[in-house]
Amino acid sequence: MKENLFKKLAFSGVLITLNISIFAQKKLLKKGNEQYEKYEYINAQNTYLKVVDIGFESSELFKKLGNSYYFNSQFEDASKWYKKLLQNYETTIKTEYFYRYAQTLKTIGNYKEADLYMHKFARINPEDKRAQLFLKKQDYLERTNTDTDKYKITNLTMNSFFTDFGTAYFDGYVVFSSSRQLESTAQNIHEWNKELYLDFYKGKPDPETGELYEIGKWEIDFNSDLHESTPVFTKDKRTIYFTRNNENGGNYDRLTGNRKIRTDKLKVYRSSKNEKGEWSNPEPLPFNNDGYSVAHPTLSNDEKTMYFSSDMPGGLGESDIYEITIHEDGSFGTPKNLGPIINTEGKETFPFISANNDLYFSSDGHVGLGGLDIFKIKSFDKKEDWEVVNVGKPINSRADDFAIIINDKVKKGYFSSNRSEGKGKDDIYSFSFLEIKKKEEPKIEKDTVIIPEITEIKKGDDLGKTLVLNPIYFDLDKSFIRPDAAIELDKIVSVLKKYPQIKIQVRSHTDSRAIWYYNTALSKRRARSTRAYLIQNGISANRITSRGYGESRLLNKCKDNVYCTEEEHQLNRRSEFIVLEK
Repeated sequence: MKENLFKKLAFSGVLITLNISIFAQKKLLKKGNEQYEKYEYINAQNTYLKVVDIGFESSELFKKLGNSYYFNSQFEDASKWYKKLLQNYETTIKTEYFYRYAQTLKTIGNYKEADLYMHKFARINPEDKRAQLFLKKQDYLERTNTDTDKYKITNLTMNSFFTDFGTAYFDGYVVFSSSRQLESTAQNIHEWNKELYLDFYKGKPDPETGELYEIGKWEIDFNSDLHESTPVFTKDKRTIYFTRNNENGGNYDRLTGNRKIRTDKLKVYRSSKNEKGEWSNPEPLPFNNDGYSVAHPTLSNDEKTMYFSSDMPGGLGESDIYEITIHEDGSFGTPKNLGPIINTEGKETFPFISANNDLYFSSDGHVGLGGLDIFKIKSFDKKEDWEVVNVGKPINSRADDFAIIINDKVKKGYFSSNRSEGKGKDDIYSFSFLEIKKKEEPKIEKDTVIIPEITEIKKGDDLGKTLVLNPIYFDLDKSFIRPDAAIELDKIVSVLKKYPQIKIQVRSHTDSRAIWYYNTALSKRRARSTRAYLIQNGISANRITSRGYGESRLLNKCKDNVYCTEEEHQLNRRSEFIVLEK
């Protein structure tokens, strides 16, 4: 009987311990969720990690842990939790987490696995612009590596161990934002990242190196107890537009009458200087809203248009770039989204218009190296010519790279980055263009064509193999005939002219790195392009047919979800010239 009593007591103890553990889990999860909803990501991380230590696991926990690091640009830690999420719940989660995981893999240099997850993302979300851009630019590593010798970048020695970012030229100085500590000033700590609130500082730039000296507060009375960042000044130096966070966020629940959890949003403010040289009290612009953020303004060269980033309703992604007219009386028109050439389902932010009228902006939706990359549209005033180009290394890196400004006249500028070799959470880097001697294009010599005898050519032969042609390669996602391909096609022309009775079929193929129906259409365009070249060079149209096979006839292992090198993929991007009649 004593033994039974002991067992009952032991069992009761287990139940009590289990109940205490479950209660602790629920209490911690509630606390972590409240912190998460208020964007207190560091606090939320610490709370969620305690839940994990207790032994609790769920897809929601792994999502929020990953997100709390991801939204705070702590990508390596985010990758760890997204990996756990995908390993355990891949079939039940939103595919957006495939995209986020791929982004975090890039930031730690694992491009191979990142591309595999981007392929998974693209197959399930073929209409997503981020997927379409990835499939078109799968050679992004080569593309972004072409201008590494074009720029010289320098991490400024004035950077602090905290956050420094967001530069603007003003009256011989560079104005920037910083959360650095000043011993003589009482400053507030922000719960989001456990740093001081951002204030405006200024520094005198060295004309050669771009280094900033004589660092001090810019307009001490101008800085508030809130965040100030990303200023832009009018050319007469009398007006500033800048970003400030909003402490009055949140709204009431009409059903309960209770205030919902307050969230800080961003707003664009304006201040003007009077005749005494005093700045007016900054006022929020009329198109701000407590329900969404408006941030990071820049001005067109004629200062009649402002560009900014916002997550206002009706946009294409997490944040888009907008334009708005500034009237002569200082009033504003209606915000207009810049559209899908620029904006994606991801984040587009930190716009800047240079004196040459080039638009620079940062994005994690366009194909980049990881985190935010900086992109450029040359001649932004010519919308019909818009082409978004990644500015490449070394300005872009595996980390967040953003808030670029450039002086086109002297070919120097600044950008901000949180790359690991920096001093603080965000650092300011100077950059300058280097003079590079233009490389002479190598001359392509035409080979002497040895035309085989008719007896050597059989029905079903590939003339390309018979003539030992170099592969008729195409650029990724392109169908035009390259100069090196034209030399090889001229050999086909020679054979067809010598033997006018031969009829052929041009068969074009792609690699597997796109949706199958897209590849089929692309291969058809390539086949038609090749056929058109032969016709233009004197071969009768009724002797040539064309067909595109897409990715259906790969020459190697490089099918979907199999990692291959660019050289291996290139073998599948080919054209064949099959003899139908002889």
